[in-house]
Amino acid sequence: MDEAGLVDIRTLVPDLSQEIRYAGSHNFVGVPIDGYLAPRCWLKRETAQALARVEASLRKQHQRLRVYDCYRPARAVAQFVRWMDDAADTRTKAEFYPDLDKPQLRGVYIAPVSGHSRGGTVDLTLLQCDAQGAACTPLDMGTAFDFFGTLANTDSPEASPAQRANRHRLRDAMAAEGFANLPEEWWHFRLDPEPSPDRYYDVPVTAPPTRDAAIDALMQRYEGEAPGASLLVLKDGAAVVARGYGRADLARDIEAGPATAYRLASISKQFTAAAILLLAQDGRLSIDDPARKWLPTLPTLPDAAAAITLRQLLTHTSGLVDYEDLMQEPYDGQIRDAGVLALLEKENRLYFAPGSAYRYSNSGYALLALVVERASGMAYPDFLRSRIFQPLGMQGSLAYVAGGPEVPHRAFGHSETSGAAPVERWQRTDQSSTSAVLGDGGIYSSIDDLARWDAALYDDRLLSDASRALAFAPHVKVVGEGFDAHYGFGWRITGDTRWHSGETIGFRNVIVRWPARQLTVVLLTNRNDPEPYRTALEIGALFLRD
Repeated sequence: MDEAGLVDIRTLVPDLSQEIRYAGSHNFVGVPIDGYLAPRCWLKRETAQALARVEASLRKQHQRLRVYDCYRPARAVAQFVRWMDDAADTRTKAEFYPDLDKPQLRGVYIAPVSGHSRGGTVDLTLLQCDAQGAACTPLDMGTAFDFFGTLANTDSPEASPAQRANRHRLRDAMAAEGFANLPEEWWHFRLDPEPSPDRYYDVPVTAPPTRDAAIDALMQRYEGEAPGASLLVLKDGAAVVARGYGRADLARDIEAGPATAYRLASISKQFTAAAILLLAQDGRLSIDDPARKWLPTLPTLPDAAAAITLRQLLTHTSGLVDYEDLMQEPYDGQIRDAGVLALLEKENRLYFAPGSAYRYSNSGYALLALVVERASGMAYPDFLRSRIFQPLGMQGSLAYVAGGPEVPHRAFGHSETSGAAPVERWQRTDQSSTSAVLGDGGIYSSIDDLARWDAALYDDRLLSDASRALAFAPHVKVVGEGFDAHYGFGWRITGDTRWHSGETIGFRNVIVRWPARQLTVVLLTNRNDPEPYRTALEIGALFLRD
């Protein structure tokens, strides 16, 4: 690539939206294309610099680019020709060339050579974002990328006036930096004059040997037309990576980004624990209070239940039965924190005597949310908002209650199915019968806000030194969870890391802190798989080597 004078666009625009179609199967051939070993956009340096200027100009107008293809190896073009000559392969016809037959593509849409192989041509579309530069979604251009037919002509009379206007917005933005549009394809632009008009390259598209590229490789499964992720890496108090991958809302094709709010699931527990610690600082309660002081209807049988303390709820050592084991499925509607207490009121058993063992307990943190309400006189969401989120400037975070304030820039959870097309492959699975329980998992937040939360864990702007020491102390050995750790208050402690994961239907998240190294990795995702903890550790390792 260096010898060809090609550069990776993400060295100039690290968070440029990319959906490199030929690196995957969603293209007119229906398979990954020869020469695309990584989903990267390489361009001649002059072209890349001009494209970066277009992106910078568009962002001032709350718009962005999404790139589909850039430099294209000659071997990829050869595969296009072979596909065109294979009359029997028509599996993508309905989507990409419904009104044409393959012989009609020759010369007009597919040729033996392509200007893309010179590194001066790029295929892309235009995204419209909201006033905060988030929730970016493609403008309606009238056709999808790589649609073969006259409707794709930039000035096609078959397109609606609004669609032509959107095409012209893209064309004008690109023309301002010297790009010429191919009239037959609204998405196709060539830098004029072209940097190397007589050279064709066949270098494979690969990822550059950089740390950013290594991160992108680890995050590649979240890229493109799939439920995505937001990744934050904080080093020495600065966000060195704050980037979205894939989609926050697949049905509406809304990009994931730094402001996207995900349901945190069990990462919520550290906020519930912080609320209890704040009330202890206020003198409203003691962490060694009996739970029945605040929740007098907790069962009196066995007698040991009377000995359960708030500290034991915080450290999963109460022995309370997990409410999910008590719910009759299918459950009618959604259970709430008060419903958890109602289920426990009917029980006369514990898993073990309080304080004698460890067993992870969602019930305990649901009860802690009720304690917050009773000790503060405020609804749990209101307490979090007034005592944690607003003081820290976490404007996009909230404990979500149906019918209450909407989640800003909300990500919707998804589960993978057996469908082939992206929208068919993923099913929205955003809520379950337990999704309304707040204390153990009902908070939504973004990496933008969690950067503020992380900063507050280094000083006394929210919690005192003594409270933070309690939160991060190794109170009890974690057992039965498949890894070596102790548990604090809403945090797991493993070696030099303080971390917690969160999993619920449609979401999997993790926050890992290396406080002695001033390093934090947060990975929030709106899909059931893959599990993100190991990925976060691998990303952290890239910075621990410094």
